[in-house]
Amino acid sequence: MKVPVKWLKDYVDINISPQELGDKLTMSGSKVEEVIISGAEIQNVVTGKIIEIVRHPDADKLVVCQVDIGLNAPTQIVTAATNMKENDIVPVALHQSTLHGGIKIKKGKLRGILSNGMFCSEEELGIPMDEPVEGLMILPKDTPLGKDIKEVLNLQSVLIDFEITSNRADCLSILGIARETAATLGTEYRKPALDYKSTAQGNVEDVYKVDIKDELCKRYMLKGIKNVKIEPSPQWMQERLIEAEIRPINNIVDITNFIMVELGQPMHAFDARQITTNNIVIERASVGGKFTTLDEVERDLDDSILCIKDGDKIIGLAGIMGGLNSGIKEDTTSVIFEGANFDGVNIRLASKKLALRTDASSKFEKDLDPNMAEMAINRACHLVEELGAGEIMQGCVDVYPKIVKSNTLEVDINWINTFLGTNISKYDMKSYLDRLELATEIIGNFLIVQAPSHRSDINIREDIAEEIARM
Repeated sequence: MKVPVKWLKDYVDINISPQELGDKLTMSGSKVEEVIISGAEIQNVVTGKIIEIVRHPDADKLVVCQVDIGLNAPTQIVTAATNMKENDIVPVALHQSTLHGGIKIKKGKLRGILSNGMFCSEEELGIPMDEPVEGLMILPKDTPLGKDIKEVLNLQSVLIDFEITSNRADCLSILGIARETAATLGTEYRKPALDYKSTAQGNVEDVYKVDIKDELCKRYMLKGIKNVKIEPSPQWMQERLIEAEIRPINNIVDITNFIMVELGQPMHAFDARQITTNNIVIERASVGGKFTTLDEVERDLDDSILCIKDGDKIIGLAGIMGGLNSGIKEDTTSVIFEGANFDGVNIRLASKKLALRTDASSKFEKDLDPNMAEMAINRACHLVEELGAGEIMQGCVDVYPKIVKSNTLEVDINWINTFLGTNISKYDMKSYLDRLELATEIIGNFLIVQAPSHRSDINIREDIAEEIARM
């Protein structure tokens, strides 16, 4: 998992170099594969507003654009792109600029008209895309002009690539690595804000029902958002997603992707107009069934595939991908947020059978903590309110048949030192465990340790000894 250091610093103070941080985290048990510095090759690319577009006099497929890049006079760019319009803000590669892959750009004439550079797409800037994108990259309307694109999009960034073992699903997130970083450095980390106000009329529990018909679904939460305004997410969120190699789409979809990276909990957003029965059913597909996913591919289903249904109509493949029939559209005005938890083994087998491995399935297959679903739902509502993306309905539908609680272990302190070959005081042991959010009480010669639900790997006394040893 690649973690942007800049994003990590939102939650924990780091005053050492990325290389030193990687070494320390490796020594405390979070194996670092590589420290990656990217974006340095992009040079002399700035932001510009297109103030005029006219047809090229001698080429039907070219247009001549006048661009404001913050200088006294506009800059002329000739392009074949068609997805831009006047007043759009785009990345402009000027004379003697360098793009992703070391491509050099110089001014020149196109069919007799001077072009002082070129406009750029995401691909030309090295921005990863989860699906092909045609045309130029259109920047938010509040983007300042004449600024270095690396500064605007934070393209020059440092990523730390971790190898996360299958038993540490709690580390498949920025927050999880922040928790490990704070424990390693002996400092504190900051949790994201979860507060919000319900201002929309109506209670979601009076409108929608959830029926879990298969134990492969461990928890299903549903929250309603009204008066939704679909628009680009703010620049800071787009920057964070780009750092995590996710292409921004719109404010609602970006919120779900942001939370998946931040908390490690995949979410999904449905267009509420398409939920016609107001009854969400989680059950297996029928043999021979077909379903078209968001990537516009029709997929063959069988009774091993767990589905999310609107009554009898499939609207999503549980833990893998939503359906084209219920995706967020430009005119969506009401949204249903899904926060759920599914059986990891089933998700892994289903995604393999469908040849459809997604960011969501890769996390769910690690058996996530069902209690994270509530945190993700609350975080989504907070971000909706912060972004002014809609109004939150009261209430929350929450079906949670078997609640997962913290695990309590009692461990002999003398046994730990004998097992490790150490002479660590019981107070130091408690300090190490508390730093890892393993709430510990000393009673006589024993440690009473509360392992939170996100630490499902803590089950026996040897696990406690390991946590002390690595700290």
